[in-house]
Amino acid sequence: MRTSPSRMLAASAIVALAVMLGACAQPEPEATAVPDRPQSTPSASATPTPSATAAATGAPGSATPPEAAVELVDLETRNGSMRMRIPADWSVDDASHVATFAEGQGWANELSIAVPDGGVLFYTDGLWGDAGVAGVEVEIVEQIPVGHGLAATAWWEGYEDGNYGVGVGIVETGGEPFHVFRLDDHKRVYSLSYYDDAVSGTFDSSAAAEDYLASDTIGLVLDVLATVEFSDEQDALPEGVGVEHEGTTYLPYTTRNGSATFLVPQDWDIRDDSSASTNMAGQQVWNNAVTVADPDGGAMLGYFDMEFTNWIEELDWTLGEVRPTTENPQWQAVSWAFGDSVPHQGGYVSVDLTDRGGTERPADRVCTERMCRDFGSLPLSPSWFGGELSSTDDFFGSASEEQMLTVVASLQTHHDDPTRMP
Repeated sequence: MRTSPSRMLAASAIVALAVMLGACAQPEPEATAVPDRPQSTPSASATPTPSATAAATGAPGSATPPEAAVELVDLETRNGSMRMRIPADWSVDDASHVATFAEGQGWANELSIAVPDGGVLFYTDGLWGDAGVAGVEVEIVEQIPVGHGLAATAWWEGYEDGNYGVGVGIVETGGEPFHVFRLDDHKRVYSLSYYDDAVSGTFDSSAAAEDYLASDTIGLVLDVLATVEFSDEQDALPEGVGVEHEGTTYLPYTTRNGSATFLVPQDWDIRDDSSASTNMAGQQVWNNAVTVADPDGGAMLGYFDMEFTNWIEELDWTLGEVRPTTENPQWQAVSWAFGDSVPHQGGYVSVDLTDRGGTERPADRVCTERMCRDFGSLPLSPSWFGGELSSTDDFFGSASEEQMLTVVASLQTHHDDPTRMP
């Protein structure tokens, strides 16, 4: 028994923004019949789907495939970042989605793989929040290298209260086992771990913990984990996710209560300051407030939806481009500029959502019976978008104008209920 300090990340919570589910199709399994293990055929909706979207280059596990498995199928994430082989009677729930990272938007894989005995293998390479429980004694019971300095590992930990916890999953080697790991020098945080009622609880002795880890179920789980492979393209997008337009990749962002979706360039920053409030009728309502900006803080747009309306002051202005939205032909994305006679903002430019038509400067909001939406930018000097832009004419037809028009014109609304909470 090895005694050393440890800190175990024992509870993890996924932060997810907009969910995009993948359809599953039944693969052709490789079958090896074993008389003493019953066969089952997974349903098409629950069977993992092989994919050829990315070539795996990570070293496979050194262990042989599970000897007791009667049918093995390939499981691969939708963007090809990870693959492994699992028994065909294990079912897969794929909740992978577009998520917001510090560097912009990207694809976050989130797979729950149900084991017939009641446990679940959970894989994610998205955003994690972690809480820890300190152990005073740690023992690795079994460890199978899988490359990249990682290993399929079963271990137990002793705590100060005299109880013992167990862990089963992919961990970094060379130190105390954690339920999360990093892949080489990649920025993402990963987890591929097994959970059931026993893993979530505690044992009253190290012997009881070791007996559990020596069970046939854990042995099979470790053998399955040892088949994991990772590709070099960890940030790849699945086929059909994202829109390419004039050299820019756009990904969909959905407001927190699902009122609307719009495209945002993948490397733009997203800040969501949405919150609840109480209206004059005493109802709790949700006010979406989302700001997006390019990495340099130049092109900046805000999306807001709310119950109230506003008015517009008539000032001298110039029309740029009018582009119908994908949502409603009567709603348009319009670029425009204040005329030189407007105090303090002469020559300032903006892109806004409007329902007033190109002959009138966009109002602050477009409204339906129950909800108003404001989507656009504050009037800004053309120089805000880069040193090469110094006038209205420079902005009209520029890459910044094109990106802003593309974002606003992509708006799709899903409901007009301000009382719907996230």
